[in-house]
Amino acid sequence: MQRNVANTVIGLVAFIALVLGLLIHKVLTPAPMSQEQLSENGLFVYDIPRRLAAFQLTDQDGQPFTGERLKGRWSLLYFGYTYCPDICPVTMATLRQFQEQLAKVDADAAAQTQVVFISVDPARDTPEKLKQYVRYFGADYQGATAEYIDVFNLARQLNIAFAYVPQGDEGDYLVNHSGEVLLINPEGDFQGFFKFPQDPAKMVLTFRALLQNWKAVKL
Repeated sequence: MQRNVANTVIGLVAFIALVLGLLIHKVLTPAPMSQEQLSENGLFVYDIPRRLAAFQLTDQDGQPFTGERLKGRWSLLYFGYTYCPDICPVTMATLRQFQEQLAKVDADAAAQTQVVFISVDPARDTPEKLKQYVRYFGADYQGATAEYIDVFNLARQLNIAFAYVPQGDEGDYLVNHSGEVLLINPEGDFQGFFKFPQDPAKMVLTFRALLQNWKAVKL
């Protein structure tokens, strides 16, 4: 009698553990999303990722920054400048929130993403200035820039536009630029972009769904 009761209890505990395990797995596994659903939630993904032509920038430590630095992990690229009064600091803070939220639900995915800030204002954004700026938002954030023509050519590949706007008679200027956050896949190809304005929660939702789609294709 006692043995039967014990077996019943063990069976119930095992069943409950199985149900809880399946429930946790369902909660932690992102729901699949079509490209239309991704786009509706702010992430536009290309049917075929675009291969980038060779480029070379200089990072915040004065070291070469080429396409090789975008391989092996997912990269979030944002074109801006450190003197930007509004959209740049807001977007960089949004990227920080995205990474923090992603880390809470998928630490592995968060560890496999990097943020790269590319300055469209090389005349003022020295490596030292870039380092101070990007590290304010994240200890491992990368900053890079180059001569105007090199930045322009890379931006054009990624459908990013920017233009200088004079301010007053003292030589000051602002830079109007696109606000999209670009997504580069681990192979170094242009996978898509998060539309402006970005929402951290939606970025986490769509990015995790994209990772599921990516893994399914690569299997």
